[in-house]
Amino acid sequence: MPHPLLKRLWISLACLPGLVFAPAGQAVPLGDPVMVNTDTAGNQTSGLFAAGFNGEKLLIWRDGAANATYAQRIKSSGSPFLTKQQIQLPPTYSKLSVDRTGNFVLAGQTGISGMVMAYDRSGNLLSNFSPTPDSLNAAASMDTDGNMTVAYSYPNVFNVPRNLAIRRFNTSGTPIGPEIIVATGPVDTLSGPNSIATDSAGNIALLWTSRAGSSAPAYSVMQRFSRAGVALTPVIVASHASTGVHMAGSIAMEPGGKSVVVWTNAFPNGSNSTYIVYARAFDANGNPTGNGSTRVNQSLVDFYSEPTAAIAENGDFVVSWVAPKGVIGGGPDSALAARQFHGDGTPITNESRVDPPLIQPASSPHLAMDPVGNFAVAWTSGSPADGPGTGWDAMVRTFKMDTRPPITQLVDNRAVQGLAGDTGSWSYYRLTVPPGVRQLNIDMTGPVGGGDGDMYVRFGGLPSLTAWDQRPYVNGSNESVGISNPPPGDVYIGIHGRSAYASIGLTAGYYYP
Repeated sequence: MPHPLLKRLWISLACLPGLVFAPAGQAVPLGDPVMVNTDTAGNQTSGLFAAGFNGEKLLIWRDGAANATYAQRIKSSGSPFLTKQQIQLPPTYSKLSVDRTGNFVLAGQTGISGMVMAYDRSGNLLSNFSPTPDSLNAAASMDTDGNMTVAYSYPNVFNVPRNLAIRRFNTSGTPIGPEIIVATGPVDTLSGPNSIATDSAGNIALLWTSRAGSSAPAYSVMQRFSRAGVALTPVIVASHASTGVHMAGSIAMEPGGKSVVVWTNAFPNGSNSTYIVYARAFDANGNPTGNGSTRVNQSLVDFYSEPTAAIAENGDFVVSWVAPKGVIGGGPDSALAARQFHGDGTPITNESRVDPPLIQPASSPHLAMDPVGNFAVAWTSGSPADGPGTGWDAMVRTFKMDTRPPITQLVDNRAVQGLAGDTGSWSYYRLTVPPGVRQLNIDMTGPVGGGDGDMYVRFGGLPSLTAWDQRPYVNGSNESVGISNPPPGDVYIGIHGRSAYASIGLTAGYYYP
């Protein structure tokens, strides 16, 4: 088994200019891949990955040697931070969801029962419950109010019709709303829940697989509900009809409600199959955008590619998958691929490689993106020569969408000087606030007669003239904001040129009790 430091050296060398040739428009990496399991190398597997609306991402991975499962937080800049937290073994086929403050929920299947496990930000188990005594499986999504919506199917027997339902619970596992039956049908016509997501208003989107009969083609369907369980849309056929074998899809949603669904269709090709990954975007009202579904992978895929998607606040999205034959413009070796798209489904880039060309193959990609457009891919990396599972490590690499504007990272209580902008211009700055902060102060200073730059502050997203949390809005460029008990995560500061400005200084700092 290669030493972890040698692995990091391979990774760094592979990322040097001249060794990796990126096609035009490739997503910009914010750093080299990071091996998350820094204490013990080998026999590690990346399991689940999700982003909250505050810029943080949460990676769940399994340490086979220690027989332990850990949760690790990742900054929007791509580096792990805070101490890893040991948690209980998640249910099988789990889905992960994180709320605004970092609390999270895992939901899946234990044996033939649906199971939900809710944790606080510190990794303390808050509840462990089945949504009904006879539920077969479960998926859950955290809400901005600290509660969660659980989707599940029941009963867990195979000779009676099956129900697909949703219900609101608090993190103690207590129901706080009625059960809503979403769909009912024979077990061979109804499968799910496949995926569930929630926007900042508490509206949810639920995705499952349906077909008209046991021999009819399968497809992914979606329906949106309010926080109270009121249907906001009829059932929407999210995937297109296909002669191929439809494989279960997943959904990603941004805070404003825009969403993207990804799925795979398999087509017979001699003794094997050809797999095509598709994506389809929807607006905040559940209406499809663009001209139908979009093919994602450009290179041939000859086995199930494990697609995963994430979406930014502006509706642009990214899909990642396993590319066993390589990517456009790259070698023929297996790779992890990613491709960016506009909100109408038109491509921003060609497919590009996520992992550097290494000896270790990559598998099990998991994608997470914050509302601003910083996205990260987590995967399992290892060498078959090391034996089954013994040489595997949990990796993560962070990128930014090509459509994301430039953002300057601020350091606590360190001023940036000489800022200038034209009338109508925007410049953006980010400070990452740790948990437990009592006070956040942001000060902008400028000379008399130096124009008028207006400061806008927003947690977890880029501020605009219509979307902000704090705005002093005074004449001139001398403005200050003080915020008590700010939430942990990224705070974004935008300076808008009400008129042209120059020679501005900006300082943001946080203080503990």
